[in-house]
Order: sequence, then C-alpha cells, then structure tokens
Amino acid sequence: MLRFVALCICLATAGQLSAQQAPPAPEGPLYYTMTPDIITNYQNSGQTLGYIRVSVDLMLERTDQMPLVEQHMPLLRDALNGLLAEKNQQEIRSLPVRSELAAEGQRRLNDLLLQETGQAPIRRLLFTNFLYQ
Repeated sequence: MLRFVALCICLATAGQLSAQQAPPAPEGPLYYTMTPDIITNYQNSGQTLGYIRVSVDLMLERTDQMPLVEQHMPLLRDALNGLLAEKNQQEIRSLPVRSELAAEGQRRLNDLLLQETGQAPIRRLLFTNFLYQ
C-alpha cells in the first residue's frame, strides 16, 4: 500500500515537471523563405527581355500560419512571377519602386490568401536578394 502511494506521488510530480519544461511558443514575427528563388523575365528596352531573380522572405504573425502559406505556395509564387513580369526596366532598377513592389506583392499575396482561406497572414514581404540583368 505504501509503495502504491509513493508511486502515485512520483507520477504526479513527474507530470507537473514535464508540463513546466514545455518550451514556450516563439513570440514575435516568424519568417518563411520562399525556395527556390523566383526567376522570371521583364520587359527590357525595345523588343528584348530582361532577367530577374529574387529571394523572398515572408514575415508572418504566428506559427500556425506557416502551414497555410506552405499549402498555397504555388499560388503565391505565380502571383509574384506575374507581378515582376508586369514591370519594365526602369521600374525593376529603381530602388523606390522596389519598395513599392514589395508592398504591392504583400497586398496581392494577402488578397489571394484571404480569398482562399479567409486569412491575410503576411505582415511584410522582403526581397533579401534582387538580381536583374
């Protein structure tokens, strides 16, 4: 009987310790890197096409939004490809327009996710690498 009581006390104490040791959920924004990089063409001067390659990170609010973004990644990548392909050489090479391009990309992606899922999880779209030719 005494062994049974001691066993119950040990199990109860172990349960409390394991609950206290659970790692806390990460706070603040989370970043999702879109891989591979987005590569597309844009309208260069005259009849030629330019080449652009961008690395994109998405700032998300919460960890539970990560699977939502991953599930709809083909749709999101297509939207960014289309956005970049719409631009001309002057727009691609302009630093102020690049900031506007990131803001427009964020709006488009959030609009698409809102239509598909009812959520707009992207707080910010970041171009971490922006190469053009």
